[in-house]
Amino acid sequence: MKNLKRVLLLMGIITFALALTACGGTEDKASTEKTKTETAKAETKEKSDPNKLGDYKVEILSSEVVKDLSGRDAIAIKTKFTNNSKENISFMVAIDQQAFQNSTQLDTAVAADGGLGGSDKDVQPGGTLEVTSTYTLQDTQNKVDVEAKELISFSKNSVKKSFELK
Repeated sequence: MKNLKRVLLLMGIITFALALTACGGTEDKASTEKTKTETAKAETKEKSDPNKLGDYKVEILSSEVVKDLSGRDAIAIKTKFTNNSKENISFMVAIDQQAFQNSTQLDTAVAADGGLGGSDKDVQPGGTLEVTSTYTLQDTQNKVDVEAKELISFSKNSVKKSFELK
């Protein structure tokens, strides 16, 4: 009787081990290679357009030293924003643009006319809008570095441009 129990227990263990082994899937090498190729192509395509940030295209065009609403020296940055997503969206909701001078972030300013430079206007899919963002300057001598990136993204992609003020 004891031998019968041992034999049944051993057969149960072997059956269980075989069942676990059978549950392990096999990987389709052709499918894996295809996925790797598609990923590489997508990454190459993204790298080919340095102004592409996710579903958007951002081109930092120009700058101009102006006065802000308080009369302080400021820089107005003109940026071209293209919405390639499937939803209407504004520049200020889609893109995080910052300006730096002397390695320090500049404060966002309100333009002398009190407007937001179009950054609050929605752009339909496929549409393009030039927006102007204003930042209070620390001085009018040193360069300003502008950096734009997608507001909500895990990507480290960014569009950068520097402007000399002299």
